[in-house]
Amino acid sequence: MPELDPPIFDWLHQRALVWFGERPVVQQVFNGFYGQVCIVQLADSTLRVVKRFRIHGFAEREYRATRLLRSMTPAHIAVPDILHFEPAAVGGWDAFVMSHIAGVNACDTPLEHADGLIADIVALQQHWHAQGSRMFQDLLGNEYPTFAASYRADLEARCDFLRSADGFDAAQKAALFATLDDLDPLLAPLADDAPCFIHDDGHAANYMVDPQSWRLNAVIDPAGARYAHRELDLFHLPDARADFNLLDHYLAQNPCAPGWEARRYLFSLWDDIKHAELTGWRDSAWFERKLAAYAVARGACALLEK
Repeated sequence: MPELDPPIFDWLHQRALVWFGERPVVQQVFNGFYGQVCIVQLADSTLRVVKRFRIHGFAEREYRATRLLRSMTPAHIAVPDILHFEPAAVGGWDAFVMSHIAGVNACDTPLEHADGLIADIVALQQHWHAQGSRMFQDLLGNEYPTFAASYRADLEARCDFLRSADGFDAAQKAALFATLDDLDPLLAPLADDAPCFIHDDGHAANYMVDPQSWRLNAVIDPAGARYAHRELDLFHLPDARADFNLLDHYLAQNPCAPGWEARRYLFSLWDDIKHAELTGWRDSAWFERKLAAYAVARGACALLEK
């Protein structure tokens, strides 16, 4: 029996009686940053996915993002269907009941069988980034006429958190805030770019594959799918199975504007601050490594030459 904390096990069994009219068998449990996922089997052998959110209110964002992701993804690539959304006010936790998609995580793909999968993921990213809109969106869904305005809106919330956050010493906070001194010149090359659809967390761990062909068959877990700038998708690509070189394959066909290497680490740093804000995660050494990588990229960036 997969391990669930006793209070969560009791919660799942109680809510399952409401959702399914029975107590299913828990087949697998996966722990993520923002939630815990259980694959359960019903008496008729039907599989369902239950996602319990640790952070109150985050489920509403993911619900909207998943619906948008379904509309923007080609029909032959599955996206989980949210069959039921139960808010915490009803059952104690925000939770989804979702359809189950057959397959294995793309991270399980042997490297010698990964060429087709890599091509599939790059093609899907290209498809998403070809879907446009009139306005850019921030993480809350508010609309802006420019990417810089939408991104600054998200940064404002991150900065408010960081100013008073514990777990970051004064020197590290100062170094993080100092990266924003470069924001205007780094974003300038993107000024004329149109908004496009992004998944917002499209690394290899958020895809499913057919274990017979090792080809892409599904996409999951849109962190903040919305209309933004494609570079907010790209910096995530090396975050899992870096040996797939997804970013390099994408950039070989779709180069970025000058300053990309520095923007990549700036976007990544402030995305990590978002995780720290929402989950309580702290890792000083992690941030020091990211800051060092940003410093190297910054030093090589012609846009930032004095």
